[in-house]
Amino acid sequence: GSTVVASNDDWGTSTLATAVEVAAAATAVGGFPLNAGSKDAALLITLPEGAYTAQVSAKAGGAGVILLEIYEVP
Repeated sequence: GSTVVASNDDWGTSTLATAVEVAAAATAVGGFPLNAGSKDAALLITLPEGAYTAQVSAKAGGAGVILLEIYEVP
């Protein structure tokens, strides 16, 4: 399907999870910490089993390097 499940820009302002929850999840899985106030995008979301596609795009037609990491949080 083509239904958007979630999206985010600027992880510290996430409405799906607080910045504290995102930071705690990153620590729990051994992910690298995101700097407070950074413009990185990050989501913390619980999904039902199934196949998903992650789509990443630059903001306002920008360009750059993207590092996409997906973790299962205990």
